[in-house]
Amino acid sequence: METTRYLQKQADAGDTDALFRLGYRLAFGRHRPRPVAWEKVLHYWETAAKQGHRRALFYLGTCYEHGRGVPIDVHQAYQYFLQAAEQGHIDAAYNVGFSLREGNGVEQNLPLAVSWFRRAAEAGDAEAQRDLGYCYMQGLGVPEDFSQAVYWYRKAARNGDRKAQYNLGLCYLSGEGVAASDRWAAFWFGKAAGAGHRKAKQELKRLFTDTTARNRP
Repeated sequence: METTRYLQKQADAGDTDALFRLGYRLAFGRHRPRPVAWEKVLHYWETAAKQGHRRALFYLGTCYEHGRGVPIDVHQAYQYFLQAAEQGHIDAAYNVGFSLREGNGVEQNLPLAVSWFRRAAEAGDAEAQRDLGYCYMQGLGVPEDFSQAVYWYRKAARNGDRKAQYNLGLCYLSGEGVAASDRWAAFWFGKAAGAGHRKAKQELKRLFTDTTARNRP
């Protein structure tokens, strides 16, 4: 395991990855200072980001998004996320899509949001898969297409996203984009409920009550 002293030596020599990892260790490491010295973290990440380090760019974005060591600035956060996403950082690509859909730090652009969601979704990001499904379900930036919505919800649900599991349960309950099935609705509501989704628990209870009532002699 690399020591902090070793990382510091590499960082002082200009190693961009060492700069990022030193900042990450100060921010999230087991022996991080309390409170976290965000000014030092930002110094390391900003130095690495200026040299194009994509993870440093992404984490700088999160600092500006959440106000860690700097005032909250969603526009600046978006700029860092965009730079990281353009270099292939998947979480950043999702954040760019979300920002564009919501008009958060940038002018709203639904078709462009969909394109970023798709990039992250195709790389396996569950949140992006879910939100791409939502765009198809609601016709946001793409023509409404329930079958495509179910396709992406299912991918996200299988990746463990509880919101997608709940949404997929609703699709089976209503027959939107898929043949209606109480059994499959209950299956996906159960998955989401087991992960703590409150509305899924309510739907599962209601579905059980309705099924019991229908089966009474």
